[in-house]
Amino acid sequence: MKRILFVLSFIISFSAADAQSRSYNVVFIGNSITYGALHQQRELTAPPVQCSQWLSRQEDIDTVYVKNCGRSGRTTYHFLPNKEYVIPAGDKTYFGDVVQKTRELVKNHPALPLLFSIMLGTNDTVERPHNKHTTPDDYAKNLCAIIDSLLTLWPDAHVVLNKPIWYTPDYQTKGGSIASKKSLKLLGEYYNMFARVKDSCKTGHVHVGDSEAYDYFEQHWRTMVNEEKDVRGKSYWLHPNEQGAARLAEFWGKALLPVMRQMPTVDPLKGKKIGFLGDSYVRNHREPVENTWHYKFARKHQMEYYNYGRNGNCIALDLKQWGTGMYKRYAEMRDDLDYVVVIAGHNDASQGRLDSIGIDTFKERLGILCQGLIEKYPRAQILFFTPWTIEQFVGSPRQGVVDAMLEVCGSYGIPVFDAARRSGIYAASEQFRRIYFQGGKGTDHAHLNARGHDRFLPVAEQFILQYISTCPLR
Repeated sequence: MKRILFVLSFIISFSAADAQSRSYNVVFIGNSITYGALHQQRELTAPPVQCSQWLSRQEDIDTVYVKNCGRSGRTTYHFLPNKEYVIPAGDKTYFGDVVQKTRELVKNHPALPLLFSIMLGTNDTVERPHNKHTTPDDYAKNLCAIIDSLLTLWPDAHVVLNKPIWYTPDYQTKGGSIASKKSLKLLGEYYNMFARVKDSCKTGHVHVGDSEAYDYFEQHWRTMVNEEKDVRGKSYWLHPNEQGAARLAEFWGKALLPVMRQMPTVDPLKGKKIGFLGDSYVRNHREPVENTWHYKFARKHQMEYYNYGRNGNCIALDLKQWGTGMYKRYAEMRDDLDYVVVIAGHNDASQGRLDSIGIDTFKERLGILCQGLIEKYPRAQILFFTPWTIEQFVGSPRQGVVDAMLEVCGSYGIPVFDAARRSGIYAASEQFRRIYFQGGKGTDHAHLNARGHDRFLPVAEQFILQYISTCPLR
């Protein structure tokens, strides 16, 4: 009866949870301004990075994962899906680069809505040795070709078009490009084409974004833009400095925010049943289950959460004090789980237990568990997590258990997360354990505290989410 009440309490809490914060995937497409040219640490200060940070500070936004597809000196032609139409002829198209980075982002965070933020046109306005200015009509055609191809690949995505920012005209680059007052005037004409692009592409998925940044940089170029010298030694201002990038990021964020808020809020995991089988790693030893990363994962995605953790329990041993091993106990789990996660092995490797049964028996009984879970849950996704590392891990029973889990589960096609080697949990360090493990004295080698669970949550979440698309739904 205690087990039933325990599980029901979690179902009720998740059903009542007011989970309003959402996370998103955003791909930024642009030129050197998007790239973060001239920044000392562009990986920290480029506009896409700072836009992600600004959005994440908004009340109803959780995490915004980004990819920066900014390419210096590139026009709309350089992002066309068909290389044959790139001008000048022979130049590379970076559309494939955008596709590759977007696929990486979606693979890592497959449950999240996807947006593209585009700011192109600065380089289209300049006159180059091998091509003239891009006409407004061609600019619109290029954007439509890019957007249509992206939405063919990701039909649920949304695209936000931002007006390129102001720059000082009358400069010449070493490559022979010339920016004139006519070039600057073209930016306004390009922006006027956004309405046509919006109407020509997939209804409701293309949005006219920011136009205010142009005026802002026209007024604040002395303090917000880097001074550069052209081929004649004349000063010009084009690329926002780190502070200017932060302001540009805010303008982009304000354009993205209303689009994000109108996107469908259905999480593919919402309402799905997830069960965690394990030992005190799962039961959370002496601290509340609500502190665990797996509880928080299920709550975040509004799943039904079932905790089958039992302190001291083993995978392959039946112990009088700690109960029947998981290779038998899995049968007690409910039959309609959509996801099954096994977090175990710590106790099998402790107190000479592995030596008492031998590694071959451990593997045999682990195989019984794997086969039993597959037969019991043929439609579910099954995942395993190994125990953490320990001091003197190499050659220890702990390494024997971890490697056996990788081998045996792998032979059944079951994904395993090697928490001993890939978790970012440095359990062999006493100083680390004092901060992230229960008790605060560094003597607990197994059980994360709330802070430790929060540290591991994004790592575990990324591992689990990559298998969502491979799990047939009921």
